Amino acid sequence: MRNQWKPKASDPRYCETCNRRLERKRNKSGRLEGFRDFLRRRFCSLSCANSRSKGGTSRKAYHYHARKFRNYCCECCGTEKRLQAHHIDTNWKNNDPANIQTLCIYCHQFWHKTHERCGAVPTGPMPKLVSYEQVKTANVSANDNKEAMNDAA
Repeated sequence: MRNQWKPKASDPRYCETCNRRLERKRNKSGRLEGFRDFLRRRFCSLSCANSRSKGGTSRKAYHYHARKFRNYCCECCGTEKRLQAHHIDTNWKNNDPANIQTLCIYCHQFWHKTHERCGAVPTGPMPKLVSYEQVKTANVSANDNKEAMNDAA
């Protein structure tokens, strides 16, 4: 009587898909499945385990859907390699096309790390980056316009 077996008490467990109460299964020889195997099990049957609705959509699925809205090039630097979908409002569940900005991996990391260093949250899209040549040609054309306005006056 001293070493008598007592059933192990555990909280009732339920299937993650259909919320049916999980019971320990019996194998073909009539023995109960091991208690560790029972505690590891998350679904009542193979059909529940193979169903697509396992408690909501995963983060990976949200990112997959966000990638569908990507453009062919980075909206900041114009490169066509290593593109990522950036969520402007930082909510990865918001896959509204107006909330997705296409950035290369370098611009994306720069944008988030800059805000992280400042202790701020990105509130808008990353602005378009301009090169030194574009700034120089813009200054030259602005100076030409000033000279033309001075000559006209």
